[in-house]
Amino acid sequence: MPSVSAAGLPPDPSTIARPFALLHPCTNFIDEQLADPLIGANFDPIDMYDLERADLSAYLGLAVPGLVDQVHLARHAEKIRAYLDTGRVLVFSGMLFQPWLPGGGAYHPKAVRSHHDYAVRVVTPHPILDGIEMDNLIYRRGVAGFFARGHNEPPPGAEILLALPDGEPTTYVDRVSTRGTILCHSGNDLLGYTNAEGTGARLVPQLLAWMRQEAQVRMAAVRSSAAGEPQAARTTGVVGAGAGA
Repeated sequence: MPSVSAAGLPPDPSTIARPFALLHPCTNFIDEQLADPLIGANFDPIDMYDLERADLSAYLGLAVPGLVDQVHLARHAEKIRAYLDTGRVLVFSGMLFQPWLPGGGAYHPKAVRSHHDYAVRVVTPHPILDGIEMDNLIYRRGVAGFFARGHNEPPPGAEILLALPDGEPTTYVDRVSTRGTILCHSGNDLLGYTNAEGTGARLVPQLLAWMRQEAQVRMAAVRSSAAGEPQAARTTGVVGAGAGA
């Protein structure tokens, strides 16, 4: 596993065997995810209680499932912020109820009267959503409510990707709270959609491609800023470009 160079620069992404880390909440659900060839080839699991000691410098991005101990993460919120301030990417899927995620506000459940209240619409087109019919994410075996049933409060300036019928933002990208990028989704773990129905199966490959591209852009902006070059390090990112599978 490569480490930060003597000059303090991030490692060359081409030298990283697995480009991403996943905070493991010690559950069978995540073990099953890691058994998927795509997830296993791209993520190194890190026990969530080893976060304080873990060296995250080799990873372009960090995935945080909703089953993590958020009280524990709140104790180490500064480490998470410091990681993001190097230009890395963090993807969180779940309900926020502790102040560990920079910029992230508390979760609010949706008042549901029928399955139509679980409908999710695209607010802003994004590479991770290219070619995906939303019904393939909203419904699983004909049942709605898994993908999102509420929202986490986004910070001002966040890019809203998806929303519930009354405008509640279920998925957002935050490039303003840190020098890195946060993708926050208020429902089921996005990495759990490798076997989604129909076009939904595009989600995870496109998410991984976007994470890699986004981190490379943001890390380059941080390096340029450190070298004294003018850069909008907090706003530059990968938007509107096709991610591919």
